[in-house]
Amino acid sequence: MKTKLPLLMLIAMPILGFGQSNAKRAVHQPNVKKIATASTLAPAKFPLAYCTPALDCTDGDLITNVTIGTINNTSTCGANGYSDYTAITTNVQAGQTYPISVTVGTGWAYENVSVWIDYNNNETFEASEFTYIGNRNGNPTGVVINNNITIPAGTPSGNYRMRVRVAADAANAALDPTFACDETQGYGESEDYTLVIPVVGCLNATNGQWPSATFTPNCNGSPANITTAAYLNEYSKVNVTSGVPYTFSTSNASYFITISDEAGTTSLAAGVGSVTWTPTASGVVRFYSHLDNTCGGGNTIHSRIIKCGTPPPPAVNCADFKVPSNNRENGGFFGGSTAQRLAIDLPVNSSALTVYGIEPIVAGTATSFSFKIYNDSGDLPGTELATRTGTIVGSTVTGNAFGYDFIKYTVAFDTPLNLAANTKYWIEVVSDAVAWESTTANKLGSFDVFLNSNTAGAWTHGTSEYVFNLICNSLGVNDLNKAGFSYHPNPVKDYLTITSKKAVESVYIYNGAGQKVHTSVKLVDGKINMSKMAPGVYLVNAILSDGTNQSFKVIKQ
Repeated sequence: MKTKLPLLMLIAMPILGFGQSNAKRAVHQPNVKKIATASTLAPAKFPLAYCTPALDCTDGDLITNVTIGTINNTSTCGANGYSDYTAITTNVQAGQTYPISVTVGTGWAYENVSVWIDYNNNETFEASEFTYIGNRNGNPTGVVINNNITIPAGTPSGNYRMRVRVAADAANAALDPTFACDETQGYGESEDYTLVIPVVGCLNATNGQWPSATFTPNCNGSPANITTAAYLNEYSKVNVTSGVPYTFSTSNASYFITISDEAGTTSLAAGVGSVTWTPTASGVVRFYSHLDNTCGGGNTIHSRIIKCGTPPPPAVNCADFKVPSNNRENGGFFGGSTAQRLAIDLPVNSSALTVYGIEPIVAGTATSFSFKIYNDSGDLPGTELATRTGTIVGSTVTGNAFGYDFIKYTVAFDTPLNLAANTKYWIEVVSDAVAWESTTANKLGSFDVFLNSNTAGAWTHGTSEYVFNLICNSLGVNDLNKAGFSYHPNPVKDYLTITSKKAVESVYIYNGAGQKVHTSVKLVDGKINMSKMAPGVYLVNAILSDGTNQSFKVIKQ
């Protein structure tokens, strides 16, 4: 089994987020259970679009028994020569041949038996779906007509209506494959049944369940990673809602997927690489992944992915490009031991945009921001198009979590960024902050991406969005001077003097690790005593009386 990973992880692996450890998954070998395959699908009610025959079976031209597979139904003359027995089912397999026997009456010397199976489920019995079973041919004792039915190879799993008809006709009845709905002669009977080709899935899981919690997708139209640390021969539990189409997939398109009920006893859908399935009831299902349909596979790590719902309306105006905070839910690390890189997508709609900067919320103090702009290549960053250098012109502490202040920085681009209409871009943000705040509650475009030493140099989708908003108006980078705000000396040895036209309400000082090292509610004679601080670079954040912020770096000698 796997060791428990920390709760506050962006993705189990390989992205690094708050609370993540380097614990590896340990595996033990439980007793291997017998491989289970699908049981019968519940019979479905067929739509009323199927034609209803009108025949006369009161004169002995009738069906008295149909036997195929587990169906063994004895009957009498139905009203108007038709009986709906679609609730009676039998399982069959594509490519297999099954014996069928139909017992008929003695109302006519040439009682002909025919069968139609609606293989394309278009509610019409077509000539290509016809099988001639046989004819009584005047034999007064030959009332059981026997033959075989072959289910075409490649017929997908599902429920299929089978119509059995006896008609008082000539000996040459095999030439009438188009009369599933009526007979010009008018004497006979039709009965409808259901053939079921069940889902054949893999319900063994020698590696058990992972993760231990049941996953509930947001259904926002984008793929969500249930886990990026899945093993083969293993399943995840997923909450699903009745009537909502879900697409289940794996990061390896060759793996075999099975969707089953919560108990793991009945396969509901199966396929290779990707399976789309719509539940008929709300509840929990299992999502299995195996190497192939022989139900094998070991500890090969991959992702199990689910997609449902409709994407949110696209952003139209510059101000629409934002992802609000979810109370500091989590964050993705900048850099670190895995050299992690983070990027967001900007799906520009029908109007071109000019962007002057960005306001990300990050954990820990930042003294620098820079940006790389990429085109889109298969919903991932492609070719680098441009770069921008950022200048911090303001900051606001939004709260504290994971031992860090979360700070919203106002960052101006050195040159405005022009984005063309109907084009998707990616922007990588590079910063010396600790991490970029992330959320799973709000979404813009595709889920954001990361790249680190665990992703083999490839950008990879996460399961969250980084928190930001674009700046849509020009920002001056000399706002300190314009506000009548100044500070000296820099570098500083003992006292830092701050001068401002507006009253300074409080001052926060952060070290290079983003940790708050000093808070002064009021300046004393316009000064801050930094004499006892260790040498290094510090970020000073001054809160003014009108609520604005002034941030700047100083060097302590």
